[in-house]
Amino acid sequence: MTNTVKMDAPDVLEISPAKERILKEAIDLFYEKGFERTTVRDIAARAGILSGSLFHHFKSKQEILYTAMALTTRTMGESAEKAVEGITDPARQLRALILNELNSIHRETGHAAYVLVDEWRSLDDTYKEAVLAIRDNSYEACWDAALEGCAAKGLLKGDLRVTRQLIRGSLAWTRNWYQTDGKMTLKALADEVLATFLSR
Repeated sequence: MTNTVKMDAPDVLEISPAKERILKEAIDLFYEKGFERTTVRDIAARAGILSGSLFHHFKSKQEILYTAMALTTRTMGESAEKAVEGITDPARQLRALILNELNSIHRETGHAAYVLVDEWRSLDDTYKEAVLAIRDNSYEACWDAALEGCAAKGLLKGDLRVTRQLIRGSLAWTRNWYQTDGKMTLKALADEVLATFLSR
């Protein structure tokens, strides 16, 4: 039996300017080259420090990836909570969450959300458990409440859990085809996604 180590979520207040710079450059490199092909030397060079100095801030490249993912996940949870704040109708909650996620995926700056999805397989299992705990306590809790509310009203076209996975996948895939400078706005796209999964 393997003992699991409880990981504490990194606190944004504990992220020094130096750590923040390292994280930013590491995220960009993970996005550009992938986690496995990015070396500690690459990150240090991009951040303008010596390779050895990086270990004064992070224990390993894995810890850098974990910290980036944990902070991104917590930010997504806070954003989801804010998106549904004051909304009582579950269908409107679901639309707000869909639009919120689309905005996160298609914002012009930052690759953190992409790295969270694309490099998930590269994260060690203990770290994965910690990130999932952060996600489930905020981000997924918002989605669960909205979908369960829609299901209770008979609005879902399919199984609740399957619907959640299909929405997750369809939103993530929009990064491969949606054009932010095209004719369809993100709000219109959110309406299309909602109409696909809800009976109104």
